[in-house]
Amino acid sequence: MKTTAATKDLFDERGKLEEEIKKLESAAGGTVEKPELPSVKLDYITYDPPTDEQLKQNASDSLQSYKDGQISAIKNNSAAEAEMLAGKKDEYSAKFDAERSQLEELYDAAARRIDNDVIKRGLARSTVATSSKSDLESEYLKKTADLNRDYGKQLADIDAQISQIDGKLKAALDDFNISYAVKLNEKLAELREERNKKTYEAVKYNNEIKAKQAQLDASKAKTESDLYSAALDRIKKENSLDGLSQSDRNDLYRSVYAQMDAYLSSLDETTARLEIRNHDLFRTHLSDYYYYKLYDKYGR
Repeated sequence: MKTTAATKDLFDERGKLEEEIKKLESAAGGTVEKPELPSVKLDYITYDPPTDEQLKQNASDSLQSYKDGQISAIKNNSAAEAEMLAGKKDEYSAKFDAERSQLEELYDAAARRIDNDVIKRGLARSTVATSSKSDLESEYLKKTADLNRDYGKQLADIDAQISQIDGKLKAALDDFNISYAVKLNEKLAELREERNKKTYEAVKYNNEIKAKQAQLDASKAKTESDLYSAALDRIKKENSLDGLSQSDRNDLYRSVYAQMDAYLSSLDETTARLEIRNHDLFRTHLSDYYYYKLYDKYGR
């Protein structure tokens, strides 16, 4: 037969009535307290998952040292390149000054040789002396021009490289920022996955603990109820109602009758009639007088 919610409620209420009757009977023949076993409380996991903003901050903090180190390395490389080019510029300048001085010394020495030669030969004012000095000066001027041209070209190349340093630095920093953004997103995804895993594990564990706690609580309640029923039965056997005086027994039956009357009066007429006709609870715990009195009221 299918059990309805109403049937279950009626069963529960009848059980409560029986418990009350047992209490009355035990009180008449002796008292017993309902046992209370120690409770076992299982611990739950408390996990407060970080927000997305907190995860972003955590990801940024975890990569801060890496970011600072990479940016510092890029700037240091740029500064080292600038210093190297400045040194090369100074090196070229010193080399130019040395070569120019050497050229001047060679020209002066050659000019003195020409002067000494023409003097020895008595040609100091001749066209030979003038032509020789003119050719030497032309050669000197040509080499000086070549030297200045080469030096200017070298300086221009270095200045061009120096002028590109800032642009190269900006490009390197832009490239790093792109790679850093990718790395930051990867770290954020890793932290989110870790948060989701911990959240799932906490929920799963707490659900398991909840089920175990419910089992423990149900087992405790059943054990307490079984112990209490056993104690009541023992008291009832040890203190049979037959040992009560007629007056005490009538008082007990009157009290039991009042409990049963209150219970049956709470039901509709048909249900009350079926209750008293179908369940021996009423006949077992009442004297003939009170049982028929109750039956006349509800069972007819």
